[in-house]
Amino acid sequence: MEYLAYSHMFIAQEEASGNTKYHLPKPQFNWKKLLKSSAWLALAGVGVLLAAVTQIQMSSAAYVKTNGSCLRIRTGPSTNYSYVDCVPNGTTLPAIERYENGFARLSTGRYVFSRWVGDRPSNPPVTRPGGVGGSVILTPGSRGQLVRDLQTALGNLRVDGIYGQQTVSRVRSFQQSKGLLVDGVVGPETRAALGI
Repeated sequence: MEYLAYSHMFIAQEEASGNTKYHLPKPQFNWKKLLKSSAWLALAGVGVLLAAVTQIQMSSAAYVKTNGSCLRIRTGPSTNYSYVDCVPNGTTLPAIERYENGFARLSTGRYVFSRWVGDRPSNPPVTRPGGVGGSVILTPGSRGQLVRDLQTALGNLRVDGIYGQQTVSRVRSFQQSKGLLVDGVVGPETRAALGI
């Protein structure tokens, strides 16, 4: 009995589907009428504006803007992740894709702390102890005249203005010989001992 009922339902469906014709109206666009509508024009204008703003934001350059030290490039959006490079102050960064957990994700897939990213290059601070802005702390990655002064004061060192591994090694040796904290960083105490 069930078979007979299903067979009749199937045949009825096939007969109905074969003879059915759909009469849908053809869409007719009248471009003159459509363009006269201020709502469509406003919507199109907002769309163009948003597209332009998005592109401007994506193409704007980002720069390292620190207090003179280098900016660490990390493998993840936290200080718990290791750093793979240190970029000097004023350097142009790769494009920033997004911000996450206080860090900016670069187009390279690496992260930098967003606090030290600016939209225009900054000149490294050129203050001396007691000058405007307070004393300067020189760390690995620092560059400039102050590093040259440091390298000259240390002696037996190539004066190139870059606080690299050789400079760190000489600073540590100097700090150890003077009984200072051996950290390889030239702060107020190390500067005073060097006389610079």
